[in-house]
Amino acid sequence: MYASWASIDGIDLKVFFGSNLGAVKYIDPNFKKEVQWNNLYLDGFNHEFLNGDKTLQSTLDLDAKNLDKKLDEFAPNLLVHYGYFHKLAKRARVWAINNNVKIAYISDAEHRQKRPLWKEVLKFPYLYNFFRKVDYFFSVGDANEKYYNFYGVPKSKMRRMRFAIDIRGYDKAFEQKETLRNNFRNQHSIASQDIAISVVGKLVDWKSQDHLIKLLQQFEQSYPEKKIHLLIAGSGPMEEQWKALATNIKYNQVHFLGFVNPTDLPAIYAASDVYVHPALVEPHSLSISEAIYMGCPVVVANTSGSWGDDDDVQIGKNGYVYQHGNLQELQKQLIKIIEENKFKVFGKYSIEISRKFQQQCHFEILKRLNSEIQ
Repeated sequence: MYASWASIDGIDLKVFFGSNLGAVKYIDPNFKKEVQWNNLYLDGFNHEFLNGDKTLQSTLDLDAKNLDKKLDEFAPNLLVHYGYFHKLAKRARVWAINNNVKIAYISDAEHRQKRPLWKEVLKFPYLYNFFRKVDYFFSVGDANEKYYNFYGVPKSKMRRMRFAIDIRGYDKAFEQKETLRNNFRNQHSIASQDIAISVVGKLVDWKSQDHLIKLLQQFEQSYPEKKIHLLIAGSGPMEEQWKALATNIKYNQVHFLGFVNPTDLPAIYAASDVYVHPALVEPHSLSISEAIYMGCPVVVANTSGSWGDDDDVQIGKNGYVYQHGNLQELQKQLIKIIEENKFKVFGKYSIEISRKFQQQCHFEILKRLNSEIQ
């Protein structure tokens, strides 16, 4: 997204990072391994690591005391910051308010997860007043906008930005989709008539990939007409436990693919007939945005922030929603896609909306806002 923004005429962009986490190798506590992201396009936009070569974890205390000086030197007329969690974001916000610079705010927060009432009571006055001093909200989806509205943010302040994916890489992959699909399925012995379901994410309990393993067991009893393959991309603390669970499957097959670098994910989506996201906690999943860009139908738990009339998953158009943990309902939705052969129709709609959505976040919204501010 930053590389796209930097290419827009009239935009002088600079990104300040509080850590080089991800740009260099680091141990991810959830993946349980050393990772490094290889699709950051850092040479495509002006940026600075405020804490030099330090690889600092993304915690509440992440900060950089030199941010104020750096912002003084750059002198922006719009400051974009993410959430209110890090000290660095709070520092950026205070600087903007003190210097009368307009603020654009991004988060993926929503109210689809059940939270204790006392937390909501305590948060309401704080966020109501916090949001009053924000000029623009770069919202990422329907649930996200409802969240902002709950705290008193008017629609006039919202700009549907959405979350960006690596469109350069995905456009190249989409051109080779059939080749990627055939190569992957051949490599993993997935026959052309078999159904492949995929899920991407860290193997942690709240991502609920074990629900899909149990679903494959359920399918063996209630839907033996098709052989179903489950492609699980990711690693984490639940991996061994869920591999043990998968040993109960006799006919269908679970493929544990381990940690997959982002540049290799398009092949998994290409090989998939349906993408399923069963997570209990998932504000707005990038993997769903990636899956629809590759033309996947999607079935998602109702706890996700990615479904809605103008969102990545639109019920009956490119996917379905089911109640989290209800495997009978999930099975029903999947069988509906398979039996009614909705792969092409849903996939075509996924492609259509994903191009429009990505055009918004990479180019259109910032172009419009630049004209408005000028």
